[in-house]
Amino acid sequence: GGDLTGRRVLVTGASSGIGAAVCRSIAGCGGSVAMMARRKPRLDQLHEELGERAVAVPGDVTDLDALDGVVAEAARRLGGLDGLVAVAGRTMAGGIVSGTPERWRALFELNLLAPLAAVRHAVGHFPDRGRRDVVFVGSAGAITPLPGVGIYGASKRGLRAAFDSLRLELAPLGVNAGLVMPGMFETEGLTLDGLEIDGEVPDHDFPFFVPGAGPADPAVLGDAVAFMIGLPEGV
Repeated sequence: GGDLTGRRVLVTGASSGIGAAVCRSIAGCGGSVAMMARRKPRLDQLHEELGERAVAVPGDVTDLDALDGVVAEAARRLGGLDGLVAVAGRTMAGGIVSGTPERWRALFELNLLAPLAAVRHAVGHFPDRGRRDVVFVGSAGAITPLPGVGIYGASKRGLRAAFDSLRLELAPLGVNAGLVMPGMFETEGLTLDGLEIDGEVPDHDFPFFVPGAGPADPAVLGDAVAFMIGLPEGV
């Protein structure tokens, strides 16, 4: 990876999967991370693993009343922020005609509203110059039609639409914006514990992988994000 010495990055969804991988990669490249997630014991474990450059800031990204304060605490703990990687989200599978609108709303609040709210509060803590980054973790599900991922895909395609405008909004400030759209990675979201099933999942026989392949290690994604935010200023 590149050199992230001196960089101070808030990572949401930091307690597992892609979020934890991003924290490991940033810390491994010399950067500092404020790790935000609901599960404080998991954050404490990561802090023990990664050392003093990784600080835990427990919080729920969907608690909009508290989010501004949690982001401010992250900035205080790191002595400022110059990056945000919004990872927090979850997967859902099920049909639209058999699903539960209340659960869809909760998914939209987590996958779409929360990352935008995090940007809204984080950018105000960025300095006026130097390399600064906002990175969203979207999904290939935003652009790959499959039966049973309509609601999830809508949340991630909505995030992509917001990103397209946000990039133009941040460009005059010199703030970089990135969107990572992973396919299948080995995370809790793929397990029966982590995958939310809502309504009936329609049958289909679309292949997810080429023969012999399977979900990838999220460490690869962590390194990709660290590379993105480690690019020289002006790139």
